[in-house]
Amino acid sequence: ISYGSVVKLMHERTKFRLHSHDVPYGSGSGQQSVTSFPNVDDANSYWIVRPQPDTSAKQGHAITPGTIVRLQHMRTRKWLHSHLHASPITGNLEVSCFGGEGESDTGDYWM
Repeated sequence: ISYGSVVKLMHERTKFRLHSHDVPYGSGSGQQSVTSFPNVDDANSYWIVRPQPDTSAKQGHAITPGTIVRLQHMRTRKWLHSHLHASPITGNLEVSCFGGEGESDTGDYWM
């Protein structure tokens, strides 16, 4: 995988894919919701692998183990985001999509 790759992330046991679309959570952060989805051909399950801002990494550079990346939702261009809001369903920490080009913070960093 390299910067600029388009990926789908699948949960090994359930085979559901990480999914988002332009529908906000009704509580918590109110940001774009992130769920899982069973269909293989779902167009809302594509994510673009991007580097952290202000790094020398360029599109096409290989990603090595331990590298921090950002995942940008292909359709809405928002970042996969974590923060300290409780999930409206489980009560665990919520994952959302937030921001976009020029609007990103450390809540968008994944390893």
